[in-house]
Amino acid sequence: MSLAPGTALRWVEVLASAGVLVSSLEYLARPRALDDTSLASWPVLRLRHRSRSTGVTGAVLNLALAFPAVLVTYAVRAAAAAALAATTLHGPLHVVLLGLVVASTCLPALRGGCGCEGSDQVLMIVFCTLLLVAVHPSPTAMRLGLWFIALHACLAYCVSGIYKVTSRVWQDGTGLVGVLGTRSLGTPSVAAWLAAHPATARRLSNGVVLFETLFPLALAAPATWLPYFVFAGIGFHLCCAVLMGLNCFVWAFTATYPAIAYVVLL
Repeated sequence: MSLAPGTALRWVEVLASAGVLVSSLEYLARPRALDDTSLASWPVLRLRHRSRSTGVTGAVLNLALAFPAVLVTYAVRAAAAAALAATTLHGPLHVVLLGLVVASTCLPALRGGCGCEGSDQVLMIVFCTLLLVAVHPSPTAMRLGLWFIALHACLAYCVSGIYKVTSRVWQDGTGLVGVLGTRSLGTPSVAAWLAAHPATARRLSNGVVLFETLFPLALAAPATWLPYFVFAGIGFHLCCAVLMGLNCFVWAFTATYPAIAYVVLL
């Protein structure tokens, strides 16, 4: 059994586009989170770098990132992602839509005052790869693109796992309790229950560490093991979505799974 490169890339594109659409709609549904009275106020954030507040560069960025113009940027991003997910496209229009997603993802990253979420970074890497392949859609480019996405996903999981292996708070479970107890990315009731059951918190924490650290074995294990890695990953990210509100992580990381499947089933 094998997976054709074109089919694998199409599934990567559909799942990644769904992630971009979800992310964009979240911002469009809460425009006040981006207005000039919010913590993401562009008149304040643009002052971090002189080039973003003065001159031609500042003027151009202001057109795309000031409120409410930034909502147009997210609307374009959502529309381009929806078009990519809904229709199989080839040629110049396909390249243009991928380019719009890449550009409209880069611009909000310039606006933010902090680093992007892991899902934003994964989606950016995936869409840049898809754009490069679409510009020169040769069989070799398609294969290299899929290998790159698969290796990047495994590296992302493994680095996260290795960091947790070396962290005492993840070894004893208090790190998991702490994350779930935060206001922005937590579920206080679950955090309180885990704090009252430290042995369970430790086992769950060690399970996350084990899953992330060993995920690269998906590329080396027999193909019959692939469904276990895939379902474990989907389950992990669904839990993150439910408990931490990280909805985009489900789409961003599962978008890499068709590429992993392609590599494994070669």
